[in-house]
Amino acid sequence: MASTRLFDSYPPFPDDIPIASVPKFSLEKLVSGSDTEAKELFHACRTKGFFLLDLQNDPAGRTLHQDIETLFAITQEVMDLSLEEKTKYHRKPPANLCGYKAMGLIKNDKGQPDRCEFYMVGQDDILGNKPPLASPKPISENREVFSSFVKNASPILMLVLGILDVHLGLPEGTLGSLQRPDKPSGTIVRMIRYPPKSHNDSGSALINHTDHGSITMLCTILGGLQILPPGAARDEANWQYVKPEPNCVIINLGDALVEWTAGILRSNEHRVTSPPGKQAEHVRHSLAYLVRPEHGTPMKRLRGGYIPSAAEDGKEDSSLNAEEWEMKRINDLKYGVDVIKSGGGRELNMATTKVH
Repeated sequence: MASTRLFDSYPPFPDDIPIASVPKFSLEKLVSGSDTEAKELFHACRTKGFFLLDLQNDPAGRTLHQDIETLFAITQEVMDLSLEEKTKYHRKPPANLCGYKAMGLIKNDKGQPDRCEFYMVGQDDILGNKPPLASPKPISENREVFSSFVKNASPILMLVLGILDVHLGLPEGTLGSLQRPDKPSGTIVRMIRYPPKSHNDSGSALINHTDHGSITMLCTILGGLQILPPGAARDEANWQYVKPEPNCVIINLGDALVEWTAGILRSNEHRVTSPPGKQAEHVRHSLAYLVRPEHGTPMKRLRGGYIPSAAEDGKEDSSLNAEEWEMKRINDLKYGVDVIKSGGGRELNMATTKVH
C-alpha cells in the first residue's frame, strides 16, 4: 500500500493493456463483520487466489499504511547501497534463505538471468524468535519499523484466514494456529528492486511461480506483476497485469492453503515483468510479507469442515512437516521438477461431512 501522493509521483498505469479482473475488498467492512464482503472474499480466494485489500477508513489499516511508507524508504536505502556492501550479507540457501540476493542469480522463463534483487529479513529475526542475523545499517538501525510492520500486518492477514475458516466450516482460529508469529517459521519480509526496462531485456524479470507459503501481502506502486487467469495456457498473450491502487495492498494465497484444503482454496501462478507504458522507465520497488507455516506444522489435509479427506479422494496424506515440505519444493525447483503451476479452485461440497 502506498498513498495517492506516491502514486502521483510516477507515470499513470496505462489502460490499453490486458488488466486482470482482481476484486477489491474493504478492510473496514471485513472488520465490521459484513457477511456480503466476507462471502465475496472467500469466493475470490477459491476461484482467483488474488485480491486487493483497501486499508482506508480502518485504524489498523492506517497504522499499517504508515509502516509501509516508512519501509519503502528503507527499501530504497538498502538497495542503494553498493553491491560490495550488500554482498556481505548474501543469503546461503537452502540452509539460510534470509539476506541479500543479487540480480541475475535465477533464470527467467527465457533462460536469461533474472532482473531483480532483493533482501529478505526473517520474521523470527524481527520478532526475536531467534538471534538476529548481521544486516546492513538501514535494517539494523530500523528494527523497530520492521517489528511494527509485522505486528500490524499479521492481524490483518489473520482476519482473512479467520474468514476462510468460517466458510470452510472449520473451528475458529484453525488456519491462524498453523502460522503463529511467535513460533519459528520461514515467514519473511522481502524488499525488492527491479531496474528500469532495457532494450536488451528478454523474458520476465522474475520467473513465473506460485508462493509456497500460506498467504502473501504485496505492497507496490508500479505495475509489473502479472497473473495467468484460471484455465489459461502459458502463452505470452494470456498473461494479464494486476493494477496496483493507492491505499491498497495485493493479497494472494500460497500453496500451503491448497494443500491443507484439498484444493478448495487457490494459489495462482504469477510472474513479474517490466512495468507497462512510461512506468517502464522507472525503478520499481516492492515490499512483500510472505507468511509461511510454523516449521513443525503437518502438511496433511485439515480434518473437519467441508474439506474432503485424502481417503475420499483415493490419495495418501503428506507425511512431511512444513519445514520439510518447503525444502522439498526448493529442491524440486532446483532439479527441474515442474511444481510451478496454479492449484486449487475446487468446488466446495457442502454435503461433505464436517468430521473425518
